[in-house]
Amino acid sequence: MNARQFKKDEVIFREGAFGSTMYEIKSGTVGIYAAYGTDSEKKLTELEAGRIFGEMALIEVYPRSATAVALSDTETMEISTADLSDYFNNHPEKLVEIMRGMTRRLRELTEDYQNACGAISNWTDAVDHGQKKSGGLLNGIKKLAAIFSSHTEHMPEVNYSSR
Repeated sequence: MNARQFKKDEVIFREGAFGSTMYEIKSGTVGIYAAYGTDSEKKLTELEAGRIFGEMALIEVYPRSATAVALSDTETMEISTADLSDYFNNHPEKLVEIMRGMTRRLRELTEDYQNACGAISNWTDAVDHGQKKSGGLLNGIKKLAAIFSSHTEHMPEVNYSSR
């Protein structure tokens, strides 16, 4: 485990990059972004001292799903795959924190998916019955499309079949 300091506005890791570490915030704040630095940029969450981020890179070998940026001067503890056993033996409560965060994100994604399905269903019903599509419905579909595309359009092409 290594202590790491990041200056305000410094990128800690980028969406699409492969990683083998997670971070625990000791002081400062970190913003987690989709499509960081683009016109579609969206701040997903803001984390404070005591919170963990980047854990998905240790669980699965996939590109990072978001960009982490120091929102203030920030000190973290960087935890590598080799450090995991020691870290969780010394901090077992952090396992529950990680599970809660993942279930919260899964619940939010499920809600977005259900909203998208509902909007598409309403749209197709309107088309099937020759009804005029409302602007609100079209705006809802555009909003959902922007959310989902921002999570994938900036990811590098990766061949996962070799894993």
